[in-house]
Amino acid sequence: MTRFQLAAALVVLLGCEGSIMGPRVEGPVGVDPTTGLPVAKPTTPEGPKPIVTACTPSPTPVSAPMRRLSHEEYQHAIEDLFGNATLAQQVTAGFITDSASLGFRNGARFLDVKPVMMQKYQDAAETVATQVTSTTNLPRLVTCPTSQGEACARQTIEKLLLRAYRRPAPVADVDRYVGVWRAGAMGADFRTGMEWVVGTLLQAPKFLYRLELDAEGPGVRPLGSYELASRLSFLFWQSGPDDALLEAARTGRLATAADVEREARRMLTDPKADRVFNFFEQWMDIDELDLKRDATVFPGLSPSLAGLLREEAHQFVKAAVLDGDGKFETLMTSPVTFVNGELARHYGMTGITGTAWQRTTFTSGKRGGLFMNSAALVSHDKQSRSSIVNRGMRVRTQLFCQTVPSPPDNVPLNLGAITGEFSQADRLAQHRTNPNCNGCHSMLDPLGEPFENVDAIGRERTMENGRPVKTTGSVVATRDADGPVLSGAELTMKLANSDEARECMVTQLFRFSHGRKEEDLDLCSRQRALEKFKDSQWNVRELFVALTQTDDFLFKPGATP
Repeated sequence: MTRFQLAAALVVLLGCEGSIMGPRVEGPVGVDPTTGLPVAKPTTPEGPKPIVTACTPSPTPVSAPMRRLSHEEYQHAIEDLFGNATLAQQVTAGFITDSASLGFRNGARFLDVKPVMMQKYQDAAETVATQVTSTTNLPRLVTCPTSQGEACARQTIEKLLLRAYRRPAPVADVDRYVGVWRAGAMGADFRTGMEWVVGTLLQAPKFLYRLELDAEGPGVRPLGSYELASRLSFLFWQSGPDDALLEAARTGRLATAADVEREARRMLTDPKADRVFNFFEQWMDIDELDLKRDATVFPGLSPSLAGLLREEAHQFVKAAVLDGDGKFETLMTSPVTFVNGELARHYGMTGITGTAWQRTTFTSGKRGGLFMNSAALVSHDKQSRSSIVNRGMRVRTQLFCQTVPSPPDNVPLNLGAITGEFSQADRLAQHRTNPNCNGCHSMLDPLGEPFENVDAIGRERTMENGRPVKTTGSVVATRDADGPVLSGAELTMKLANSDEARECMVTQLFRFSHGRKEEDLDLCSRQRALEKFKDSQWNVRELFVALTQTDDFLFKPGATP
């Protein structure tokens, strides 16, 4: 199952659309104003505690569990260590997908190393070691004269361990790796010794895990400078610290909250900050897009379309968050998008050719923002059609941070497939008359229907099954966004101006950055981040910086006796 299926407990779309249903509701209690059909009382969704609390003078950080590098972090770490992005992508291509929790694949509790993954790490280490120590590449790794033998090997190992360990290596570790080099070089050459060193290092726990090793003791303590360097680099770059961060840590210029803020702002201007897209693509399920579609319904789809849609979303996030005004409203509503010639043809746009990505605009007035970017919107659609329920569910869970109860056991699921007689919206309206279905579908369908102007492959449309699509809907069961909407663009504007949705983004980014679910003791950290987010006029870049100024980022609880 995908993480969305696990999080939302969806079942196959049959009858009641396979969505999460609430407990049985007895009898209709009103009339749907858009259909005239009777409806039952909706189930009330649940969400995290509102971020309203009184912070105390003393920091209240929650434990930071040891975390294995996610596959994305591993890939970027290899790329940055050896300057070879193609090699990094090659060796991680066959990795088994990381387990997901709360919608993200970097949850500390789930990043274990099963035997099959151990073999994958070994294979990757051997491939990388062979490549980076080849005759052609060795001079990039070893900058001292190899004729110096062990002295040059030690110097190279010290530099390599600093970057791989993300802190200076203990002398005992350096000595051990020199011993590995010596064993590999014996009867062979300097290059073979370094191949053994790299192959061993990439399987070491101090590389594969994000370890926080500064002195432990009772009570809350500030993080050490190298620990802060790692937290910063993995938040902004999905990788280990660069030389500038490590030098700041070494010289005592990464000791205060102001130091951390200075480095955070520097890092956001670095080209590697483009990797923050990893958060947005997991938040919006863009990484789960596969576009397995029915060829009789969607003939002639290019096998490269999924990749093009992902890159479209990537370009959008970069423009909105990193290069543009950074505002949450822009992220949620901007009609700007990016296409190349092939994607322009898919959308029916004219005047755009070639492979270069070009900025353009959706001109219908009914489309805009990250959620209505094709890769996000259609990532959980069906093979032959869009899925109103899945789209509505994701608005509810990923943009409002709410949860909905699982379906009761007694709900019949096989109520027939959609035919040409009805649009999907018509069919859903009919089965909302079933009290067993209505409880939750009244919360989901009206959130998904406004996006029906976009089909299951991301193209705008006005008709489905020979009938006009309906894009009217409504928002219910939120703190501040309830009300009718006429289109997806109008719904996303509600999101852009909703404090509940803004707060949800703080929660989602907190979960991603810390690799765990929020707890009550985290309320102060999330409150401080939310306050700075608001003070910045809801600037997403400033939210990233704000997270680095919280108790949970700067402090750590003491060791448990």
